[in-house]
Amino acid sequence: MAARRAAAAPAFGADPIIVAYGMGVDSTAMLIGLRDRQVRVDLILFADTGSEKPETMAYLPVIQAWLGRHGFPPVTVLKRRSPRAGDTSLHAECLRKRVLPSLAYGGHSCSLKWKVDPQWRFTQQQFGWDRRRQSWPHGPFVTKLIGYDAGPRDSRRRANAVGKWPPGHRYRYPLAEWGWTREDCAQVILAEGLPLPVKSACWMCPASKRDEVDWLAATHPNLAEAAIEMERRAHARGLTTTQGLGRRWSWAEYLGHGDPRHLPATNAILGQGASR
Repeated sequence: MAARRAAAAPAFGADPIIVAYGMGVDSTAMLIGLRDRQVRVDLILFADTGSEKPETMAYLPVIQAWLGRHGFPPVTVLKRRSPRAGDTSLHAECLRKRVLPSLAYGGHSCSLKWKVDPQWRFTQQQFGWDRRRQSWPHGPFVTKLIGYDAGPRDSRRRANAVGKWPPGHRYRYPLAEWGWTREDCAQVILAEGLPLPVKSACWMCPASKRDEVDWLAATHPNLAEAAIEMERRAHARGLTTTQGLGRRWSWAEYLGHGDPRHLPATNAILGQGASR
């Protein structure tokens, strides 16, 4: 397989190739671009936090069918399970601990724990990572393809990722190499005859913009209620470093529910309708 891959796409080398698939616009367009360039991949990994938007999970059979038609391996869905508390979703962990996702505090541990780590563990198993020698049996690297586009926001994300790769990995950013912006990616998907996926992010992501919070409240009011309960619990625990899920602003206040420090508890524990 390595020889065939090297002949078809010498620009990507003969390493095992892994696609980190987010089921959003950029990573879906990346798959189409790889098909057009005859790049064959070994794995397509999607790490489900259990807190994905329902629309994101509904896209899975759409892309699986497309992958099957074009000779790609199917998406492998990975999930993390907390070994101590048994949390099967990021939002359940946050509600239990009475905290917000780490991005609300300026960190990134939620992504590392629920997205990066499950993919790293699976990759170790699939390709036989030797922990003692810190090496793969096939050679020094696997190549992981990340769907960061050529826009300024993703350019910053690429810069921030330098030096943070797991051992034995080299990361590539095909969309940036091709010069594709997010707008280009959307056009590529529509030209392929596929529906546009929604933005890939957890439904309670602190990076959400106000119009995205409006969308959640209108489309999935139960999830918005769970997000407000998350803020209430974090404040009840003594949150002082940030206002809420918006960091400088509270989702509860923005949606007209009032100060989360003074809200009564609700039964919105798991947010029905979210992936689990």
